[in-house]
Amino acid sequence: MRCYRFAVHLDIRSFFPSVDPRRVRQLLTCRISDERFLAVVDQILERGRGLFDGVRARRHARIDPDWPPPGRGLPLGAATSQLFAAHLYLEQLDRYVKRELRLPAYVRYVDDLFLFGDRRGDLRRWRGAVAAWLLRERELRLKHPEARVVSCRGHLDALGRRIHRSGVEACDRGWRRAGERIGRVVERRVGGDAEDDLASLTASFGHLFHL
Repeated sequence: MRCYRFAVHLDIRSFFPSVDPRRVRQLLTCRISDERFLAVVDQILERGRGLFDGVRARRHARIDPDWPPPGRGLPLGAATSQLFAAHLYLEQLDRYVKRELRLPAYVRYVDDLFLFGDRRGDLRRWRGAVAAWLLRERELRLKHPEARVVSCRGHLDALGRRIHRSGVEACDRGWRRAGERIGRVVERRVGGDAEDDLASLTASFGHLFHL
């Protein structure tokens, strides 16, 4: 933010539900030949296949009816899903961005991508190139293909934080959710033992203040 004039934040649409287990398997077999290990991986991938196909599952996960196609997805919450999706599935995207597009500054956290540069036109071009690579190589779509290029003199909202050139603070949404959580705890625990809830609230506010 301090080094460049402009930035654009890209977010992959329904990322974990859109990951293709077959492609994950192909990427792994390029690196690993141990059939016993791959047999375990097959069981893990099978648990996620079609996990988000049902109407209720899509509604609960806030997934649009038209995307992703049936038969995709990784089981949420599994450490293996984080490894496969965050690292294996998009590793080549990182290489493409840095080695072919030659972005001067790029940050990715799982499916959140941040591109930086000094000319708006460059960022729009890179934004289109990233969208095309994701669709061509991984059959993934951006949540906002025309995401706005913003000035680094303003702020970026990222990972529950509002980032300025002068520092980092919690987003308004984080404070709002914390307030709602306090209200629910008070309502549920009036006259009762609130020790567990207090510990949970302490953790929540610790996250807000840990900048």
